[in-house]
Amino acid sequence: MLVAVKPQDFEQAILELAMTTRVPLTRANILFYSGAGAKQAERWLDDMLKSGLLEFDSDDNGDITYVFVGAQRPPSGATSLTRCSACRQVTGAGIRCTRCGQLLDAQMRALRSQIDGAGTALQLVSSGGRSLLNQPTRPGDKNLVVAGVLGLLGPWGWFYSAPLREAGTATAAFLLAYWLIPHIILYPLMSLMLPVSAMVGVLYAWKHNRQGSPSSLFIDDSEPR
Repeated sequence: MLVAVKPQDFEQAILELAMTTRVPLTRANILFYSGAGAKQAERWLDDMLKSGLLEFDSDDNGDITYVFVGAQRPPSGATSLTRCSACRQVTGAGIRCTRCGQLLDAQMRALRSQIDGAGTALQLVSSGGRSLLNQPTRPGDKNLVVAGVLGLLGPWGWFYSAPLREAGTATAAFLLAYWLIPHIILYPLMSLMLPVSAMVGVLYAWKHNRQGSPSSLFIDDSEPR
């Protein structure tokens, strides 16, 4: 669906392109960034040249580019353009979209989601699990908060309080999945798996404190002390 572009929006788009990126101000880049039609853009570019807002220049290959008079280009920045998958607007091909601020790389967004999920898990441990955390401690007991934080590292964090057999099996399965599953699929899954891993770590610590030793979550292997 085409969006009508006004002359002032067209001028502002070229100014933004000049002052926030290192992208060459070629006709193609201006059309892509501004969203204006070719005939409209041609007419407006001519008007801006006549009014002195733009000047002609050329790149190393001799191709015609434009210079926005008085606009200082940044010393560093994106040198090409891309379309943001979040807001669907054209932006500099960098880390974040200059229009909406979202991460442009899908794997980086998944990693950010994973970090946010880890923070949520910590909140659950500290607030939702108050009844567990307020239990009296005894010599040899495991700290539930520490167990939750270590669980955010994956199953190898379970070694803190889980039986070696269960922690070792889960860690081996996790590493196997890491190598076999494509990362573009694995990273979104990790945003769900790691908070669950943190809660499992807390449960292992609670079971350890209840039984007095590392105990399985799947079988009731001893009487509570």
